[in-house]
Amino acid sequence: MLSLEQQIVKATRLLQQNEVVAMPTETVYGLAARIDSEEAVKKIFSVKQRPFFDPLIVHVASLDQAQSCASEWNDLTQSLAQKFWPGPLTLVLPKSEKISDLITSGLTSVGLRWPQHPVALQLINSVGIPLAAPSANKFGKTSPTKAQHVREEFGDSVFVVEGDSSQIGIESTVLSVKKQEGIYQLAILRKGAVLKSQIDSFLKSTGFAYKWLEIIDKKESPGHMKHHYMPSIPFVICRNPHMKLSELSAELNKKLIELPDEVEGVKIVKPKSEIKKIEFLKLSTDPVQAARELYSQLRAASLRKPDALCFIQTPQLNGEMWDSIFDRLYKAASLILD
Repeated sequence: MLSLEQQIVKATRLLQQNEVVAMPTETVYGLAARIDSEEAVKKIFSVKQRPFFDPLIVHVASLDQAQSCASEWNDLTQSLAQKFWPGPLTLVLPKSEKISDLITSGLTSVGLRWPQHPVALQLINSVGIPLAAPSANKFGKTSPTKAQHVREEFGDSVFVVEGDSSQIGIESTVLSVKKQEGIYQLAILRKGAVLKSQIDSFLKSTGFAYKWLEIIDKKESPGHMKHHYMPSIPFVICRNPHMKLSELSAELNKKLIELPDEVEGVKIVKPKSEIKKIEFLKLSTDPVQAARELYSQLRAASLRKPDALCFIQTPQLNGEMWDSIFDRLYKAASLILD
Protein backbone atom coordinates (compact mmCIF):
# COMPACT_ATOMS: atom_id res chain seq x y z
CA MET A 1 0.00 0.00 0.00
CA LEU A 2 1.47 3.34 -1.07
CA SER A 3 1.64 6.17 1.45
CA LEU A 4 -0.46 9.25 0.70
CA GLU A 5 2.64 11.15 -0.44
CA GLN A 6 3.55 8.30 -2.82
CA GLN A 7 -0.02 8.24 -4.15
CA ILE A 8 0.08 11.99 -4.81
CA VAL A 9 3.40 11.61 -6.66
CA LYS A 10 2.05 8.73 -8.78
CA ALA A 11 -1.25 10.54 -9.51
CA THR A 12 0.63 13.72 -10.48
CA ARG A 13 2.84 11.75 -12.86
CA LEU A 14 -0.18 10.04 -14.45
CA LEU A 15 -1.96 13.38 -14.88
CA GLN A 16 1.16 14.85 -16.50
CA GLN A 17 1.07 11.88 -18.90
CA ASN A 18 -2.49 12.85 -19.96
CA GLU A 19 -4.12 10.06 -17.97
CA VAL A 20 -7.13 10.28 -15.64
CA VAL A 21 -7.06 9.49 -11.91
CA ALA A 22 -9.75 9.28 -9.23
CA MET A 23 -9.51 11.63 -6.26
CA PRO A 24 -11.56 12.03 -3.09
CA THR A 25 -13.60 15.16 -2.45
CA GLU A 26 -15.99 15.97 0.37
CA THR A 27 -18.99 15.50 -1.97
CA VAL A 28 -18.13 12.35 -3.99
CA TYR A 29 -14.99 10.88 -5.60
CA GLY A 30 -14.07 12.58 -8.86
CA LEU A 31 -12.46 11.34 -12.10
CA ALA A 32 -9.82 13.99 -12.72
CA ALA A 33 -7.86 15.24 -15.73
CA ARG A 34 -5.74 18.33 -16.39
CA ILE A 35 -7.77 21.13 -17.99
CA ASP A 36 -4.92 21.91 -20.44
CA SER A 37 -4.92 18.42 -21.99
CA GLU A 38 -7.68 17.76 -24.50
CA GLU A 39 -6.45 14.16 -24.77
CA ALA A 40 -6.94 13.67 -21.03
CA VAL A 41 -10.33 15.42 -20.93
CA LYS A 42 -11.52 13.15 -23.76
CA LYS A 43 -10.47 10.17 -21.62
CA ILE A 44 -12.86 11.32 -18.88
CA PHE A 45 -15.73 11.01 -21.35
CA SER A 46 -14.55 7.66 -22.76
CA VAL A 47 -13.76 6.05 -19.38
CA LYS A 48 -17.10 7.19 -17.93
CA GLN A 49 -18.96 6.40 -21.19
CA ARG A 50 -20.31 9.92 -20.77
CA PRO A 51 -21.93 11.82 -23.66
CA PHE A 52 -20.15 15.00 -24.74
CA PHE A 53 -23.28 17.11 -24.08
CA ASP A 54 -22.81 16.75 -20.29
CA PRO A 55 -20.38 19.48 -19.06
CA LEU A 56 -17.59 18.92 -16.54
CA ILE A 57 -16.89 20.86 -13.34
CA VAL A 58 -13.42 22.35 -12.96
CA HIS A 59 -11.80 21.99 -9.52
CA VAL A 60 -9.42 24.68 -8.28
CA ALA A 61 -7.25 25.15 -5.18
CA SER A 62 -7.25 28.96 -4.93
CA LEU A 63 -9.20 32.08 -5.88
CA ASP A 64 -6.46 32.95 -8.37
CA GLN A 65 -6.96 29.65 -10.19
CA ALA A 66 -10.74 30.18 -10.25
CA GLN A 67 -10.42 33.72 -11.58
CA SER A 68 -8.09 32.53 -14.35
CA CYS A 69 -10.83 30.14 -15.54
CA ALA A 70 -13.54 32.83 -15.74
CA SER A 71 -13.77 35.73 -18.18
CA GLU A 72 -15.93 37.68 -15.70
CA TRP A 73 -15.43 37.74 -11.94
CA ASN A 74 -17.69 40.27 -10.27
CA ASP A 75 -18.05 41.49 -6.69
CA LEU A 76 -20.92 39.15 -5.88
CA THR A 77 -18.97 36.14 -7.17
CA GLN A 78 -16.03 37.20 -5.01
CA SER A 79 -18.30 37.43 -1.94
CA LEU A 80 -19.84 34.00 -2.58
CA ALA A 81 -16.42 32.43 -3.08
CA GLN A 82 -15.07 33.95 0.11
CA LYS A 83 -18.12 32.78 2.06
CA PHE A 84 -18.69 29.25 0.72
CA TRP A 85 -15.27 28.12 -0.57
CA PRO A 86 -13.60 25.77 -0.01
CA GLY A 87 -16.83 23.77 0.03
CA PRO A 88 -19.65 22.02 -1.85
CA LEU A 89 -20.71 24.98 -4.04
CA THR A 90 -20.05 25.15 -7.79
CA LEU A 91 -20.28 28.60 -9.39
CA VAL A 92 -21.26 28.72 -13.08
CA LEU A 93 -19.58 31.73 -14.70
CA PRO A 94 -18.58 32.93 -18.18
CA LYS A 95 -15.53 30.87 -19.14
CA SER A 96 -12.09 32.16 -20.06
CA GLU A 97 -10.05 31.01 -23.08
CA LYS A 98 -8.24 28.68 -20.68
CA ILE A 99 -11.32 26.42 -20.61
CA SER A 100 -11.97 24.34 -23.74
CA ASP A 101 -15.38 23.85 -25.31
CA LEU A 102 -14.89 20.13 -24.64
CA ILE A 103 -15.00 20.74 -20.87
CA THR A 104 -18.14 22.92 -21.11
CA SER A 105 -19.92 20.87 -23.81
CA GLY A 106 -19.84 23.90 -26.08
CA LEU A 107 -21.34 26.27 -23.51
CA THR A 108 -19.83 29.71 -22.93
CA SER A 109 -19.98 29.17 -19.14
CA VAL A 110 -17.99 26.89 -16.84
CA GLY A 111 -18.71 25.37 -13.42
CA LEU A 112 -15.93 26.11 -10.91
CA ARG A 113 -15.46 24.62 -7.44
CA TRP A 114 -12.80 24.86 -4.73
CA PRO A 115 -13.19 21.54 -2.88
CA GLN A 116 -12.68 21.24 0.86
CA HIS A 117 -11.01 17.82 0.90
CA PRO A 118 -7.31 18.11 1.84
CA VAL A 119 -6.26 15.27 -0.48
CA ALA A 120 -7.98 16.84 -3.50
CA LEU A 121 -6.30 20.16 -2.72
CA GLN A 122 -2.92 18.47 -2.29
CA LEU A 123 -3.28 16.83 -5.71
CA ILE A 124 -4.40 20.02 -7.49
CA ASN A 125 -1.50 21.93 -5.92
CA SER A 126 0.94 19.16 -6.87
CA VAL A 127 -0.20 19.26 -10.52
CA GLY A 128 -0.18 23.06 -10.47
CA ILE A 129 -3.28 23.64 -12.58
CA PRO A 130 -7.05 23.09 -12.13
CA LEU A 131 -8.52 19.65 -12.75
CA ALA A 132 -11.74 18.82 -14.58
CA ALA A 133 -13.49 16.14 -12.52
CA PRO A 134 -17.00 14.69 -12.76
CA SER A 135 -17.97 11.86 -10.41
CA ALA A 136 -15.85 8.71 -10.78
CA ASN A 137 -18.53 6.30 -12.03
CA LYS A 138 -20.00 5.10 -15.31
CA PHE A 139 -22.48 7.55 -16.88
CA GLY A 140 -25.92 7.49 -15.28
CA LYS A 141 -24.83 5.16 -12.46
CA THR A 142 -24.52 5.63 -8.70
CA SER A 143 -21.81 8.07 -7.63
CA PRO A 144 -18.89 6.79 -5.49
CA THR A 145 -18.27 7.98 -1.92
CA LYS A 146 -15.43 5.55 -1.14
CA ALA A 147 -12.24 4.52 -2.95
CA GLN A 148 -13.59 0.95 -3.05
CA HIS A 149 -16.64 2.14 -5.02
CA VAL A 150 -14.34 3.49 -7.75
CA ARG A 151 -12.41 0.22 -7.88
CA GLU A 152 -15.65 -1.75 -8.17
CA GLU A 153 -16.59 0.49 -11.11
CA PHE A 154 -13.32 0.60 -13.05
CA GLY A 155 -11.06 -2.13 -11.63
CA ASP A 156 -7.35 -1.47 -12.22
CA SER A 157 -7.95 0.80 -15.22
CA VAL A 158 -8.16 3.95 -13.03
CA PHE A 159 -5.64 4.83 -10.31
CA VAL A 160 -7.43 5.91 -7.12
CA VAL A 161 -5.92 8.32 -4.61
CA GLU A 162 -7.15 7.10 -1.22
CA GLY A 163 -9.27 9.27 1.04
CA ASP A 164 -11.86 8.74 3.73
CA SER A 165 -15.53 8.28 2.87
CA SER A 166 -16.94 11.47 1.39
CA GLN A 167 -18.24 13.56 4.28
CA ILE A 168 -21.19 15.13 2.44
CA GLY A 169 -22.10 12.26 0.13
CA ILE A 170 -24.00 14.05 -2.66
CA GLU A 171 -22.72 16.28 -5.44
CA SER A 172 -22.22 20.01 -4.99
CA THR A 173 -24.88 22.69 -5.26
CA VAL A 174 -24.54 24.34 -8.70
CA LEU A 175 -25.28 28.08 -8.76
CA SER A 176 -25.40 30.17 -11.93
CA VAL A 177 -24.32 33.80 -11.50
CA LYS A 178 -25.05 36.38 -14.24
CA LYS A 179 -25.34 40.17 -14.26
CA GLN A 180 -27.75 42.12 -16.44
CA GLU A 181 -28.53 45.84 -16.24
CA GLY A 182 -26.89 46.17 -12.86
CA ILE A 183 -28.83 43.30 -11.24
CA TYR A 184 -27.29 39.93 -10.44
CA GLN A 185 -29.38 37.00 -11.64
CA LEU A 186 -29.00 33.77 -9.70
CA ALA A 187 -30.29 30.28 -10.37
CA ILE A 188 -29.84 26.93 -8.64
CA LEU A 189 -29.05 24.47 -11.44
CA ARG A 190 -28.52 21.52 -9.08
CA LYS A 191 -29.44 21.24 -5.41
CA GLY A 192 -26.83 20.15 -2.89
CA ALA A 193 -25.61 20.66 0.66
CA VAL A 194 -25.26 24.45 0.29
CA LEU A 195 -28.91 25.48 0.46
CA LYS A 196 -30.65 28.29 -1.40
CA SER A 197 -31.78 29.76 1.93
CA GLN A 198 -28.15 29.89 3.13
CA ILE A 199 -27.05 31.71 -0.04
CA ASP A 200 -30.03 34.06 0.19
CA SER A 201 -29.46 34.81 3.87
CA PHE A 202 -25.81 35.63 3.23
CA LEU A 203 -26.49 37.84 0.20
CA LYS A 204 -29.15 39.84 2.06
CA SER A 205 -26.41 40.94 4.43
CA THR A 206 -24.17 42.17 1.59
CA GLY A 207 -26.39 44.83 -0.03
CA PHE A 208 -26.10 43.44 -3.57
CA ALA A 209 -29.10 43.90 -5.88
CA TYR A 210 -30.03 40.41 -7.03
CA LYS A 211 -32.97 38.23 -7.99
CA TRP A 212 -33.61 34.50 -8.24
CA LEU A 213 -34.54 33.07 -11.63
CA GLU A 214 -37.09 30.25 -11.44
CA ILE A 215 -37.41 29.34 -15.15
CA ILE A 216 -33.95 28.16 -16.10
CA ASP A 217 -32.12 25.90 -18.54
CA LYS A 218 -30.38 23.31 -16.38
CA LYS A 219 -28.22 22.11 -19.29
CA GLU A 220 -25.48 24.42 -17.96
CA SER A 221 -25.09 21.93 -15.10
CA PRO A 222 -23.98 18.29 -15.01
CA GLY A 223 -26.54 15.77 -13.81
CA HIS A 224 -29.45 17.54 -15.49
CA MET A 225 -30.92 14.45 -17.19
CA LYS A 226 -34.14 12.84 -15.98
CA HIS A 227 -32.29 9.67 -14.93
CA HIS A 228 -28.93 9.64 -13.15
CA TYR A 229 -27.24 7.95 -10.16
CA MET A 230 -29.01 4.64 -10.96
CA PRO A 231 -28.05 1.44 -9.07
CA SER A 232 -27.64 -1.84 -10.97
CA ILE A 233 -30.94 -3.24 -9.63
CA PRO A 234 -34.49 -1.92 -10.18
CA PHE A 235 -35.01 0.93 -7.70
CA VAL A 236 -38.49 2.25 -6.93
CA ILE A 237 -39.83 5.09 -4.79
CA CYS A 238 -43.24 4.58 -3.24
CA ARG A 239 -44.96 7.79 -2.13
CA ASN A 240 -47.83 5.86 -0.50
CA PRO A 241 -46.61 4.65 2.92
CA HIS A 242 -49.88 2.73 3.39
CA MET A 243 -49.42 0.45 0.35
CA LYS A 244 -49.36 -3.23 1.33
CA LEU A 245 -46.41 -5.40 0.29
CA SER A 246 -48.65 -7.55 -1.94
CA GLU A 247 -49.95 -4.42 -3.70
CA LEU A 248 -46.44 -3.07 -4.10
CA SER A 249 -45.21 -6.34 -5.58
CA ALA A 250 -48.12 -6.46 -8.05
CA GLU A 251 -47.54 -2.84 -9.12
CA LEU A 252 -43.83 -3.40 -9.66
CA ASN A 253 -44.33 -6.53 -11.74
CA LYS A 254 -46.86 -4.72 -13.88
CA LYS A 255 -45.25 -1.30 -14.34
CA LEU A 256 -41.52 -1.93 -14.39
CA ILE A 257 -41.78 -4.15 -17.45
CA GLU A 258 -43.66 -1.39 -19.31
CA LEU A 259 -40.82 1.12 -18.94
CA PRO A 260 -38.72 2.14 -21.96
CA ASP A 261 -35.29 0.55 -22.24
CA GLU A 262 -33.51 3.90 -22.39
CA VAL A 263 -34.18 7.58 -21.63
CA GLU A 264 -31.79 10.36 -22.78
CA GLY A 265 -29.03 7.81 -23.33
CA VAL A 266 -29.36 6.30 -19.83
CA LYS A 267 -30.37 2.64 -19.70
CA ILE A 268 -33.35 2.11 -17.41
CA VAL A 269 -32.83 -0.72 -14.93
CA LYS A 270 -35.63 -3.28 -15.31
CA PRO A 271 -36.20 -6.74 -13.77
CA LYS A 272 -35.00 -9.79 -15.68
CA SER A 273 -37.77 -11.96 -14.21
CA GLU A 274 -40.72 -11.77 -11.83
CA ILE A 275 -40.07 -9.67 -8.71
CA LYS A 276 -40.37 -11.77 -5.57
CA LYS A 277 -37.74 -10.41 -3.18
CA ILE A 278 -38.10 -6.69 -2.40
CA GLU A 279 -35.56 -4.96 -0.17
CA PHE A 280 -36.28 -1.58 1.45
CA LEU A 281 -33.77 1.26 1.47
CA LYS A 282 -33.51 2.72 4.97
CA LEU A 283 -31.90 6.12 5.46
CA SER A 284 -31.40 8.21 8.58
CA THR A 285 -34.17 10.70 9.38
CA ASP A 286 -31.40 13.32 9.72
CA PRO A 287 -30.95 14.63 6.15
CA VAL A 288 -27.24 15.41 6.60
CA GLN A 289 -26.61 11.81 7.65
CA ALA A 290 -29.02 10.47 5.00
CA ALA A 291 -27.06 12.26 2.26
CA ARG A 292 -23.85 10.71 3.59
CA GLU A 293 -25.43 7.22 3.50
CA LEU A 294 -27.36 7.44 0.23
CA TYR A 295 -24.95 6.30 -2.51
CA SER A 296 -23.19 3.81 -0.26
CA GLN A 297 -26.54 2.19 0.61
CA LEU A 298 -27.60 2.04 -3.06
CA ARG A 299 -24.32 0.35 -3.96
CA ALA A 300 -24.46 -2.09 -1.03
CA ALA A 301 -28.02 -3.12 -1.96
CA SER A 302 -26.95 -3.66 -5.57
CA LEU A 303 -24.29 -6.13 -4.40
CA ARG A 304 -26.92 -8.08 -2.42
CA LYS A 305 -28.99 -8.33 -5.64
CA PRO A 306 -32.62 -8.33 -4.44
CA ASP A 307 -35.20 -8.41 -7.25
CA ALA A 308 -36.00 -4.77 -6.47
CA LEU A 309 -35.07 -2.03 -4.01
CA CYS A 310 -37.79 0.27 -2.68
CA PHE A 311 -37.72 3.52 -0.72
CA ILE A 312 -40.87 4.61 1.10
CA GLN A 313 -41.25 8.39 1.00
CA THR A 314 -43.04 9.71 4.08
CA PRO A 315 -44.33 13.27 4.74
CA GLN A 316 -41.83 13.72 7.59
CA LEU A 317 -38.93 13.78 5.13
CA ASN A 318 -39.20 17.41 4.10
CA GLY A 319 -37.08 20.56 3.99
CA GLU A 320 -34.37 21.92 1.71
CA MET A 321 -31.73 19.29 2.45
CA TRP A 322 -34.27 16.54 1.85
CA ASP A 323 -35.11 18.25 -1.47
CA SER A 324 -31.45 17.83 -2.44
CA ILE A 325 -31.57 14.14 -1.48
CA PHE A 326 -34.83 13.52 -3.32
CA ASP A 327 -33.33 15.15 -6.41
CA ARG A 328 -30.91 12.18 -6.43
CA LEU A 329 -33.42 9.55 -5.33
CA TYR A 330 -35.95 10.47 -8.01
CA LYS A 331 -33.31 10.39 -10.75
CA ALA A 332 -31.92 7.08 -9.44
CA ALA A 333 -35.37 5.48 -9.53
CA SER A 334 -36.65 3.45 -12.46
CA LEU A 335 -40.19 4.04 -11.24
CA ILE A 336 -42.12 6.31 -8.83
CA LEU A 337 -45.40 5.03 -7.40
CA ASP A 338 -48.14 7.11 -5.77
